[in-house]
Amino acid sequence: MKNDFRGVVRQAAKLLRKNELARLSIAIIALINIGAVLVYFSEGYKNHSQFTSFGDALWWAIVTVATVGYGDKVPITVAGRIFGSITIISGMILISLFTATISSVFVARKIKESQGLQDINFTGHVLICGWNSHVEEILRIFNLYGTKENATNIVLVNEAPPERMEVITEAFPRLEVKFVRGDYTREPVLNRANAKEAVAAIIVPDANPQTGALSDEKTLLALLTIKSINPRVKVITHIMNRESLQHVKRANADEVIVSDQHVGFFLANQILYPGAPQVAMELLDYERGNDLHRVPIPVEFIGKSYEELLLHFKRAKNWTVIGIVTEEETVSLNDILSHDMSAVDAFIERKFREAGINVAERMGMRVDVNPPLDYQIQKKDWAVVIGTIDSQAK
Repeated sequence: MKNDFRGVVRQAAKLLRKNELARLSIAIIALINIGAVLVYFSEGYKNHSQFTSFGDALWWAIVTVATVGYGDKVPITVAGRIFGSITIISGMILISLFTATISSVFVARKIKESQGLQDINFTGHVLICGWNSHVEEILRIFNLYGTKENATNIVLVNEAPPERMEVITEAFPRLEVKFVRGDYTREPVLNRANAKEAVAAIIVPDANPQTGALSDEKTLLALLTIKSINPRVKVITHIMNRESLQHVKRANADEVIVSDQHVGFFLANQILYPGAPQVAMELLDYERGNDLHRVPIPVEFIGKSYEELLLHFKRAKNWTVIGIVTEEETVSLNDILSHDMSAVDAFIERKFREAGINVAERMGMRVDVNPPLDYQIQKKDWAVVIGTIDSQAK
């Protein structure tokens, strides 16, 4: 019992040494109580009408230390006035120190936040790791379809200058954007961004990388680190070289975007099918109005044909349905095997690899472009449409 008590005392002393606010709070409480005791015994007999009980003295001490000074209770004895003067001066000093300490805590927190050094308390947020010219475009699209009432929480994790990030965080009023400065391949940096509670992550190559290969290696390392912290987070990666595609997929990336992968399509079809590339580019431009969107299918169409859904959306919304997306939540072998792999786990994984089965890759979404008219709508289906959608209704 004595050892437990000593341990509590040591912990309390350690806390007081580190926490200035706690020290000042205890000093103010002590001053109030000591001042109340001294004034009560000094005024108790000669000024009984004002200090009838210790509660009156305690009220006087609180008002005096807080420098409010109502004047409803006033010491009249010499000793009482001396103790009162000491209480007033001590209260002014302690309250000033307490206020200044609180202000310094908030200022320090604001400075750390602007420098990207503050821990993030978001949950269900989106991480954007890395920095290049595409990040502002990503934020612009998020901002376009966000609302102030239902803002998207986004955390930028990169090594860009803090002043640049400060401008970015204030440029999109419909988003809640925070900044964490540091190498996004390092676990402590991702922990500051609260990657464990993130719902999705986008990894982009840093601006002006020395080579595409080096950039993709960093992307791969970041992917592995994020998945180790939060295995269920959806990670979308942007890589520079097609040769890195298989490596990133094996690392369990949910979606992979290869830089300039559609250049051949746009260039060749300018000659083969003039107009088709222009239509595709307009669909990818979110400022034109007629964009690609994924929208929920009304419950009453579950079990009905694709033709009925197509006609309904065209007549009711002027949307053109071009495909069906089905979310399929699957479990990969990596979810079953333990992280601390045993000999049995290693044997199972080796046999799957020898059979040519990729144990890391999971299929999370099925896309059916231009399905047959008699396709039967399923419960987990979403419609991909071309049309104009108000951000409030999305």
